Amino acid sequence: MKDAHLSLEVMAKWLAGDLELEVLHAEVVPHLLAGCSVCRHQYDEIQRLKQDLGHWDERVAVFEGQEAPELVAELADLSFDAQLGRVVGDPRYQTWAICQVLLRKSVEAAFEEPAQAVNLAELGVVVAQSLGAAYDPSWVLDLQARAEACLGNARRVLGELRSAETAFRRAEAFLAESTTGNQQVRAEVLDLKASLRRDQKCLDEAFQLLEEASSLSAEAGDEHVLGAILLKKAKILEETGELEQAVELLREAVGKIDPARSERLSVYVRHNLVCTLTTAGRFEEAQELLPGVQELFRSIARPIEFIRLRWAEGRIAAGLGRRDEAEETFLAIRQEFLRHGMGYDAALVSLDLAILYAQERRTDELKRLAGEIGPIFESRDVHREALAALMLFKEACQEERLTLQLATEIATSLQRERRIKA
Repeated sequence: MKDAHLSLEVMAKWLAGDLELEVLHAEVVPHLLAGCSVCRHQYDEIQRLKQDLGHWDERVAVFEGQEAPELVAELADLSFDAQLGRVVGDPRYQTWAICQVLLRKSVEAAFEEPAQAVNLAELGVVVAQSLGAAYDPSWVLDLQARAEACLGNARRVLGELRSAETAFRRAEAFLAESTTGNQQVRAEVLDLKASLRRDQKCLDEAFQLLEEASSLSAEAGDEHVLGAILLKKAKILEETGELEQAVELLREAVGKIDPARSERLSVYVRHNLVCTLTTAGRFEEAQELLPGVQELFRSIARPIEFIRLRWAEGRIAAGLGRRDEAEETFLAIRQEFLRHGMGYDAALVSLDLAILYAQERRTDELKRLAGEIGPIFESRDVHREALAALMLFKEACQEERLTLQLATEIATSLQRERRIKA
């Protein structure tokens, strides 16, 4: 319609002020914007802000959306009690956009600073409860549901599974009361709840929740969110040993996740694909993807994430027969894990080394390895079941009865336990 002129009837209604809103947006606005690239850019920016804030009103998107990040930044140096007092007592903080910014920051902080993520989500819950008549009541119910789901997610990561369950029950109650039919919010709640079920070891239910979330996201046409859900589905398939299906889902997710919306997620889906291909023994494919992931990691990864990527590099080198390179890499990253107090990961790397030595019947190196795992037993990161497996491994090395099969069985057992505990 942007290249066609307005009909006489449409223009008459528009000038008289009684043109239907749908016709205004479908015919008049595109036609007028076609004549000015600057205005077109501004229009596109408003659409982005609307999507970013999850609100249909352009005024909310522009005025609240521009002000909210700065106001939230002012909370950073305050204690939680002071933050809560500001949110409750200052009307500037009782807006839709403030709530959305707090919830976004909570999700981002969840895996690095879970306690901070809980605080941010609790502030978001308070703001959602304070929204007045300026907002549609059913839309507010959706936002309250999202706030409770983000709070449940943050508490899950902190290990507070019971209070997380309570938060998700409240989220579902708000959704049941809402009449918006907002598929995106429902999909997000299901997606986050699936992570809780995964931590509760209810993998079948977690996968079913993700299936429902996938269906809703597909209906809403949000390919990026669908890609993020596929990433979680692939993780569950990996945990249940269905590696080939996991690889296919990860490949599909790579094409859907939008780097402009989340550069970090775009990088990590590729990293997970490399790791899953490696676990599946598809080393050539993993090697082909590795340089691209290494390059992307330089812009967003943290030191510990580089260590994990180097671990994948070592496993690929071992799988492709570059054993000297693999041994050197495994020894280096094992020391890095121990330096960071990550005993479980150090134990798994020790088993990668053991498999390498067992393949070459290097009994002296296996005995030395058994003597070097003492610090791992002292780590709080290693739970009782893992310690029993490591003791079996140590004794087998010392007594020269560690076979490739036994080393592989112990490694597989520890990897499975690691995924369940993670």
